[in-house]
Amino acid sequence: MRFPRAFKGEARSLSDEQLDQLDVALRLLPGALGKPHRHSGLGIRRLQKNHFELRGSRDLRVVFELEGRTATLRMVGNHDEVRRFLKNL
Repeated sequence: MRFPRAFKGEARSLSDEQLDQLDVALRLLPGALGKPHRHSGLGIRRLQKNHFELRGSRDLRVVFELEGRTATLRMVGNHDEVRRFLKNL
């Protein structure tokens, strides 16, 4: 899993509760990829091409890019922020 500088910057603005939710979701991500029965609880879904969304909570989303078996975290935010991010891809 790769954590680009931009992603780290966005994560710094999260609350402690959101950081905990993010931590749990990211720890579960590697074991859930390619296993639909496992990733349904994380709400992993394809957004565009090789970009996917991971749900950390009802209001916390992570967009990641899958390159082979490596997930590069692209952004973290709420549903509306994800939509804005996708418009700029």
